[in-house]
Amino acid sequence: MNTRIVSSKIQLRLHYWNVRGRVQAVRYMLEDIAYKHKNVDYKESFEPIDTMTNTWANRKVDQTVSGPFRTLPVLHWNNTYTLSQSLTIGQLLAKKFDLYGKLTSKVDDKDFLETYINGVVSCAYTDIISNLITCIWSMINFVDENNPSNRLSKKISNDLTALNDLLEKSSTSFYYDQAEPTIADYFVFEAFTMAQDYSKKFLPNEKNCQSLIKLEHIMKERPAIANYLDNGLLFKRFTGSPKEIQYLTKLSETLK
Repeated sequence: MNTRIVSSKIQLRLHYWNVRGRVQAVRYMLEDIAYKHKNVDYKESFEPIDTMTNTWANRKVDQTVSGPFRTLPVLHWNNTYTLSQSLTIGQLLAKKFDLYGKLTSKVDDKDFLETYINGVVSCAYTDIISNLITCIWSMINFVDENNPSNRLSKKISNDLTALNDLLEKSSTSFYYDQAEPTIADYFVFEAFTMAQDYSKKFLPNEKNCQSLIKLEHIMKERPAIANYLDNGLLFKRFTGSPKEIQYLTKLSETLK
């Protein structure tokens, strides 16, 4: 890691809605980073989702609040840089805090290793997390297989199987033979957790989940993440959909 990053004080301020959304994997990264690097002062402020329709239209015009794209999340780095977009923020943190892993005998080129890891991140974020959020907004019912949102449930299950199969090939508990988690493991951890918490209908069969289950257990045992979960900081609400609570309640009754 850059020695200047190690020695200098870093203030990180994340601003997002009080839901999981697309940023939860980044939250886990930041918790671990702040725990490991005592020079990092990390805090998060929340935009209340319940008053969004009344307050956000006025607040988002202020780029110190909403960033260059008038949307959240926004990460402020030392009150100097204002950064937006979940995936991009995660990738920056990975570069700054050595979360792209170490070279191995199988992958001995830094650019290739980073690309392999980013492929896992992209699958977890784009094909699973983002699609799960789409399913919530469209209120998937798991019945009409011709509904585009319902077809997403099969895609999500297939993508989780692919991530499980790839992880099985690693000599360690983390992707690409890494001794410590990389950005890939944080994003897959959140994708798998989110799928389980939403509905077991998204999960592959038990055989195709074993490596993901192992990853989940290991990530939950990390001190910073364990503290985060033990203190009830993980939001039950996934999105800003106004009908999410009623929909998930009805869904749980239907799938009993």
